[in-house]
Amino acid sequence: MKWHRRRDLEGGKEIGVWLLADDDGSVERELYVESHEYRGGDFDVYTMADDEWTHEGEFETSEEAFARALDLLESSSHAVEDDGHA
Repeated sequence: MKWHRRRDLEGGKEIGVWLLADDDGSVERELYVESHEYRGGDFDVYTMADDEWTHEGEFETSEEAFARALDLLESSSHAVEDDGHA
């Protein structure tokens, strides 16, 4: 099982999406970085598993939100697939 960055799912308020999927493509967990700038808000990080959403933090900048998302990925027991983007 690996984390895969899904840039094709990013758009609107989702500016970062990772899916934890097994070799068959079944998704076990999701990780989102969302922007709420369009309504004057900050950035949020959420995870979702078993239809349960967990708010992982609210941040003033996208850099802080992505740092939190990367911390969550690194603390996971699963590898992160290199998506080839810098």
